Amino acid sequence: MNKSHLKKHKSHKPSTDFQVRDGIHSPDVIRISPDEAHIVDFGGIYSSSLKERKAIGKAFKEAFMGPGYLILKNHQFPISVINRAHTAMREFFSLPLDEKMRCHYLDWPNHRGYVPIKGINADHSLKGGDISEAIEMAHDLTNDDPDHLAGIRFYGPNNWPDKPESFRWALGTYFDTQLELGFNILKAFEYALETEEGFFTSKYTKPLSRTRVCYYPPQSKKTFDISHIGIGAHTDYECFTTVWQDSEGLQMLGDDGCWRLVPSIPGTFAVNLGDLMQMWTNDMFKSTLHRVINTNNHERYSLVQFFGVDYHVVVESLKTCVSERNPSKYQPIKAGTHSENMVSATYHYDDNQS
Repeated sequence: MNKSHLKKHKSHKPSTDFQVRDGIHSPDVIRISPDEAHIVDFGGIYSSSLKERKAIGKAFKEAFMGPGYLILKNHQFPISVINRAHTAMREFFSLPLDEKMRCHYLDWPNHRGYVPIKGINADHSLKGGDISEAIEMAHDLTNDDPDHLAGIRFYGPNNWPDKPESFRWALGTYFDTQLELGFNILKAFEYALETEEGFFTSKYTKPLSRTRVCYYPPQSKKTFDISHIGIGAHTDYECFTTVWQDSEGLQMLGDDGCWRLVPSIPGTFAVNLGDLMQMWTNDMFKSTLHRVINTNNHERYSLVQFFGVDYHVVVESLKTCVSERNPSKYQPIKAGTHSENMVSATYHYDDNQS
């Protein structure tokens, strides 16, 4: 396998309330109903009415200062795009292992491709391995892209599988359409944080956004090992994440140290915060610890989109989130540097250094 160019760096993770971490490895989970979930009707963000757009910002602020995630409905994302992606990913993950391994992510220079079972260890406090498969993709850039030629990690061509033939079109369309949705979600954050118009969207011209196409085999409710679950407890590295899931399994850790199962509601996306937005808001918004345990009696599929900003954007606490009582907690850092550091720690790049 090719050696990765990713290097081990000192982590720049946001601070976490360690009282919350008391329950991080608990197998227990609270089931909540859709009525108890923080559901946001996103239709107002497309309105010509400033009042309606600001109302979406207010709903975002309440969610990310409260439960730390929300469920987005009326987002106007085409269901047909999701259905085609779902069909193609089911076909891919049903292939023999040797076929899937032909596009292994460690054989590719810019973090794209197939991740087998135990291919990552999302919970860095455990020496286990996650019981899931995935394939990762991002902007499908050409080999002569200037950022790719400059050696900037995460910019470059995708490592597409040969089979099924529909995969590239179906998942490429999903990625591109998610980018448009992400632009509008960033607008909602501008209203939530009362920044000037374009503060976030102007930094979203060639964003570090990735799609993680996920497969989770079922695990027994009684016998699963907490160090070998679908994906271990972690926070996401970028600004925010959308999750489409065909069945339940995604769990969020609350401020009380209890895990809650995010309802799987047809036609919606779960949205959780990432590290960069926590840094920008100086901990006013929290990057939510979450995990996946598939204790359904069937396979689970999900489509996860991580939304960052452009590689060279410097992230530092917003002035409106800093005061004498609450000084800035973070040193400025490039968005791309943070993502590289965290991916290096989570995947097996450090195991493959020369």
